[in-house]
Amino acid sequence: MAQILNDIIMKNVFLLLMIFTFSIGFAQDIEEDTMFSQILEKQIEALELTGEKKEAFEEISTSHFEKMMETRQGEGSRMSKFKQLKTLQEAKDKELKELLTEEEFSIYKDMQKENRKMLKERYRQKNKM
Repeated sequence: MAQILNDIIMKNVFLLLMIFTFSIGFAQDIEEDTMFSQILEKQIEALELTGEKKEAFEEISTSHFEKMMETRQGEGSRMSKFKQLKTLQEAKDKELKELLTEEEFSIYKDMQKENRKMLKERYRQKNKM
């Protein structure tokens, strides 16, 4: 009887652990999606994009964000992922350079630098805990 009770408790603990792990991963995905949406809106506002140009910018940004998330969550070493992410960023920049004026692209690149600083700081703060 004690063994059966023990097995039931272990199964429940395992199930709760799986649910907790899934919840953390899901929460991180939601956080990244929210952060992406906020950054995208700030970029659109700063670049003063409207109409078809705004739609094209959103499409390019969203497409590349999804590819970057797939790469980050995929298989491979940190170095291979870093190289893939860099290649994706270069492809995105190329597309945006064709879409945006020189001035808009310059503003976009400046915002990118600021976003990187912000993300690095968040990473540092998160890892201090």
